Amino acid sequence: MKFHHILCAVFVAAIWGFNFIAVKIGLSEMPPFLYCAARFVVACLPLLCFIKKPEVSWAIIIGIGVSQGIAKFGFMFLGLHLGMSAGLSSLVLQSQAFFTITLAVLLLNDKIRTNQVIGMLIAFCGIALIGTTLHEDSTLIGFLLILAAAISWAYCNILVKLAGNVNMFSLVVWTSLIPPIPMYVLSLIFEGPSALPQMLSQMTSLGWACLLFTACGSTWLGSTVWGILLRTYDASLVAPYSLLIPIFGLSFGHILLGEHFTPLTYGACGLVFFGLIVNQWGMQKVRFTTRIAPEPILSLDKAA
Repeated sequence: MKFHHILCAVFVAAIWGFNFIAVKIGLSEMPPFLYCAARFVVACLPLLCFIKKPEVSWAIIIGIGVSQGIAKFGFMFLGLHLGMSAGLSSLVLQSQAFFTITLAVLLLNDKIRTNQVIGMLIAFCGIALIGTTLHEDSTLIGFLLILAAAISWAYCNILVKLAGNVNMFSLVVWTSLIPPIPMYVLSLIFEGPSALPQMLSQMTSLGWACLLFTACGSTWLGSTVWGILLRTYDASLVAPYSLLIPIFGLSFGHILLGEHFTPLTYGACGLVFFGLIVNQWGMQKVRFTTRIAPEPILSLDKAA
């Protein structure tokens, strides 16, 4: 990768790591489902400028919108709201890499290497250890919800791969059109009809800043730049930079939120990182290609 593209990858990891802090702070002023709905209302605002629909089917747009906007962020926001720390959330969410590999094998007939199997086993041992040794600032239900968010993200990755070479910002904006109404309905059911007027009347400038960062910084900027990098280089060159996300998340959580971790927690985090390293070991020496079966289990028409 060119040096300025490496800097872009590191920059995106920093944005997504800091996003956990923004969401954690924002949830102190907004209920989780309403926060998620508001995030995507802001994210789809560029449609007012008549941004052209990407050349993919509505099935892919709706699928990405549901798997990412409703499932991933719904589970993530709820997990943070129910007690999962921002730093550990950013770490556990990276298990999406292993779920992505599993889904690619099952749905797209991708091949899996021995080092990937070993890496997955090591990392899941670390995740299991995190789940049994959560510090006082985290909860088991929060941990399980973040894990569900990781699975949803993995399925979204499969759909993005099927979308192919499209305008990434357009795809990000159009898929942001899907989540607001379902998330607002969930907010009405679980948070009550008074949640919206109460949020609007009580939100501070810090809360609005967190919402805008989540929608504009994380969604528009982060997702678009990451998609461009994946389109420009082999996934084996870009994917390892996602390992920096929990490093930024843990660091920002410690610095800004005062989150502290026990030596055992750090050991569990080390297991996850080691598993990710084993998973990626030697991949830069082998060209990463995706082999799709003639009749894949998951097949979506790309016609607009």
